[in-house]
Amino acid sequence: MTELAYMTRDDWAQHATAMVPQSAVIRDWLGEEPYLFAMTEMKRHGGDGSVDLEAARFIAPDKATRIVFDVSELGASARQGKTVDHAVVVLHPRDERSLESMRTAVESGAVSRLFVLIWWPLDIVAIWLDGHSALNLHTGEAREVPDPLMVEACTMMISHQYNGLGSGRGKEAVVQLARAFHAEGYPYDVDSWLRAYFAAGGDFRHAESIKKLVTEMKAGVKHRIAARYRDNIFEIIRSGQLQQEQ
Repeated sequence: MTELAYMTRDDWAQHATAMVPQSAVIRDWLGEEPYLFAMTEMKRHGGDGSVDLEAARFIAPDKATRIVFDVSELGASARQGKTVDHAVVVLHPRDERSLESMRTAVESGAVSRLFVLIWWPLDIVAIWLDGHSALNLHTGEAREVPDPLMVEACTMMISHQYNGLGSGRGKEAVVQLARAFHAEGYPYDVDSWLRAYFAAGGDFRHAESIKKLVTEMKAGVKHRIAARYRDNIFEIIRSGQLQQEQ
């Protein structure tokens, strides 16, 4: 299982006053040299004026200790069954290609330790990391594990995502399960559902559909759907969870 940690760029830089000490914190977590940096677009971000390269230079001031490569190589390693038994730094991943390469590498165990420098605190990668209880190196803490009942519900959603989660059976699963949990006192909270979805192994592309649907439900939108599960689906999930714990 991959060990995960992160820091937001705001917490790392702190108005350009904390890059040096915060980079030392990151180095302590990464461990021994060399330092491996996965950039999202080598051609665009690998130049001297790149914010990616700027971060890499602070984290590893000695150029001889830096190895820089495209983040797509992580996904390629996963598909080839290779493993990287060394800490990897992913710098500012935001586009779906980069996010999926990183996710695939983590979930296949292709990388042993991975640190992510997040561009913006509201980026979806932050929710993915929290869904996997990654360590926030700025606070020294990790978010609590997502609710296991919600994780099980999201596993059920994932089983219907072959044609997407924004329409058809996928949408029916998301809406009915979110409604069932809401009836039991769970709020229509996008972050909670996404953390559970990522903990269940969900990908970034379909996460957007869950985000959209839960946001609409919170706003009062009444989705017309066919029932995908029994009316007592929440009790069925809870009973199954209790049996697993016994």
